[in-house]
Amino acid sequence: MRIAVIGSGSVGSGLARGWSAAGHSVVIGSRSPESERVTALVAEIGNGVEAATPPDSVAGADVIVLAVPWSAVEESISSLGDVSGRVIIDATNPFVRGLDLALGHTWSGGEQVAELASGARVVKALNVVDARLLDGHLLDGRQISIPIAGDDADAKQVASKLIYDLGFDVVDAGALVSSRLLEPLALLMIRLSMKKSLGAEIGFRVLRESRATFD
Repeated sequence: MRIAVIGSGSVGSGLARGWSAAGHSVVIGSRSPESERVTALVAEIGNGVEAATPPDSVAGADVIVLAVPWSAVEESISSLGDVSGRVIIDATNPFVRGLDLALGHTWSGGEQVAELASGARVVKALNVVDARLLDGHLLDGRQISIPIAGDDADAKQVASKLIYDLGFDVVDAGALVSSRLLEPLALLMIRLSMKKSLGAEIGFRVLRESRATFD
């Protein structure tokens, strides 16, 4: 599968590294794809990873992954052009300085992304795990659970398969409106990590008797 990862920061690079290692074709969408930093990143990841401008990166991509700071979301989506019908995995969180939510309770970042990316099939996912664990890192021998939320069943299936390929457990959290719950959960994980000195190696896990697998 060809994946366009929009964003070359810690989350974007971690996802590019994980998916390319799993055998997917990955292109990193960056405003400065030929910069020294991005060029070095692509060389370091290897596995055929490429870099291009955001609109060029999504051309021919099966899936678009949004992995930029919240302040860059609107501009990033606008730069992609027409994304109607495309699958977009929204890995962002609507955070502001001081570790707080820019919006929530009655609206969410996931819903805002869907509104900005008119006609796209948006799936909220990969927003509750630390970027340093995006290699499918096991905690105490167990996979981290990644909840996903979206309104399109086929898009959620695509996202689930990609998340499973990273080495995570996948939990269907329902419709995109559940983003209103997943984004505060991400904030809780960050506060536990930073404020309570638990470190980066913590993760969310749903315990149940059986889980879905994806061939």
